[in-house]
Amino acid sequence: MLNLTPEFSKSLDQAAYLVSHSEHVVMLAGAGLSVESGIPPFRGPGGLWANGKGQTNLSYREFLRNPGEWWETRFRNEDKPGDPTYELKIAVDQASPNPGHHAIVEMEQHGFLQCVVTQNVDNLHRVAGNQNILEIHGNRSFLRCIKCGNRLPRDDYHFDILPPRCTQCDGIIKMDTVMFGEPIPEDVLMACRQQVETCDLMLLVGTSGTVNPAARFPIIAKELGASLIEINPDETPLTPWCDIILNGSSGELLPLLLKRLLNISLIERGT
Repeated sequence: MLNLTPEFSKSLDQAAYLVSHSEHVVMLAGAGLSVESGIPPFRGPGGLWANGKGQTNLSYREFLRNPGEWWETRFRNEDKPGDPTYELKIAVDQASPNPGHHAIVEMEQHGFLQCVVTQNVDNLHRVAGNQNILEIHGNRSFLRCIKCGNRLPRDDYHFDILPPRCTQCDGIIKMDTVMFGEPIPEDVLMACRQQVETCDLMLLVGTSGTVNPAARFPIIAKELGASLIEINPDETPLTPWCDIILNGSSGELLPLLLKRLLNISLIERGT
């Protein structure tokens, strides 16, 4: 539970003022946002990839070596308790957007937020109702052709033949989630860079600031003149770059920030 000291409330007010008076606000969202929906983080204590477990099955090199065998293993592990693939599937299947996700949607709807660049693959931004999203690490609910880049919901594909093939170019289909050793799809990366270079304010929400290229985005934005606001319960490598630091959970802080933004809007409209 947050302790709203006068100093902390002042920081919240400053953050709301900065957001409301910025022209183009971009949010960089990380795993900390989804932890509050019951989805475990990938790294750190208790993370799904702690000690390297599960990484072989998410190796792009291993996928390319034998895509058909990879898919067979994937389907086996999705029903195998104790495997990281199974743990993530169960957690995401049971998860729903938390108050932080819903506050982000309202910020977008009211024009306070222009784009969400998310590192999360859990689809919760879409479920909550966000429209302008860039999923830099992909979306586990989609599949993607490694030849033409076509993306479709996983439910649109049949798995009678493995590996599945693209209906447009007959290329090999993989999970849209970006694997270890796999380049970020160029179209997504270019769109993210455009947002980073356009924004005058970036909100850093629940990101560890350790995974590139996303970890570089706030630094690039800062060097181009943007302000940075960090919302995170822990200090990160990006903390020293930030203008305002709000320590706490995004599920609590984002609704409070939204409330202040709406109050500022009412006051400035004279209502």
